Amino acid sequence: MKFGEKIVEGVFLERPNRYLARVEIEGKETLTHVPDPGRLPGLLLANRKVMLVHQPSEKRKTDYTLVLVRHGSIWVSTFPAFANSLVANGLMEQSLPFLSGYSSFASEVKACNSRFDFRLGFPKNSAYVEVKSVSLVEDGIGKFPDAPTKRGIKHVKELIEFCGKGYRTAVLFVSQRSDTKSITCNDDIDPEFGKYLRLAEEKGVELYGINCKVTPTTISLNEPIEVVL
Repeated sequence: MKFGEKIVEGVFLERPNRYLARVEIEGKETLTHVPDPGRLPGLLLANRKVMLVHQPSEKRKTDYTLVLVRHGSIWVSTFPAFANSLVANGLMEQSLPFLSGYSSFASEVKACNSRFDFRLGFPKNSAYVEVKSVSLVEDGIGKFPDAPTKRGIKHVKELIEFCGKGYRTAVLFVSQRSDTKSITCNDDIDPEFGKYLRLAEEKGVELYGINCKVTPTTISLNEPIEVVL
């Protein structure tokens, strides 16, 4: 998957708030949109190389979106929404080894009072899947979340409820970087999320992980990795 039609290189300077960054592009400073409102610890550091998509519009406050940051020898995506797009492509191509045998799928599905990222149609029942994007990695271990997430807790609770009703349910963690060997919950940042994720596993919610291959212009799903709580 390509990040955009026009991709340019810049140098990160600072982050005035969660959604904005000051970046130097060809010697000139400009404000860019940061699509990941998380803390992105260890990533958005001064003088790091970044890649940006140039997409000016009268409806936008900035002309650029910051999509990648250089971290040592690898590129790391700062665009959480790409996780869902990558999973949607994987479902269309029937290429996710841990999710197979479905005849159809739909995204952003409402069910009762809940909304799920994906619903997969199986002969006997439906499966509901939530996707979580992981950017924080320490010593090869991806940690989610990197900031407290009431929304994430809500999603896990909903999956537990639907699992209790007899549906197949799953959380799929997508690490948008190549150095991730496993995924765990970040108890130091949000112990409540870890509590409910462990409860979800006990109740039968399936937990999966996958990392990504990232180039300066593209991102793709790479290989399944284990979720270890």
